[in-house]
Amino acid sequence: MFEHIKPVVTRMWRWFRRRSLFSQLILVLPILCAIALTVLVGNMGLALMGTAIALYAPVVGWIGGFIALILAKAASIIFRDKRRSP
Repeated sequence: MFEHIKPVVTRMWRWFRRRSLFSQLILVLPILCAIALTVLVGNMGLALMGTAIALYAPVVGWIGGFIALILAKAASIIFRDKRRSP
């Protein structure tokens, strides 16, 4: 049964590993943040944190992870440019 899946998974893994580190992180980090927020807070736990609307924790974690990754990339670009300028 798995002999048909193995070539597909191998191709996907090779495609993933050929990407730059930033591209790999942009695919993985938001998912890990979503999982962590779900485990730590729970699905409806965000409704108890002062919001009137129940928020789906995996979605909030994914968005938070994506924003953190973009801000980290922006900060690295800014610091690199600061080092280059006199």
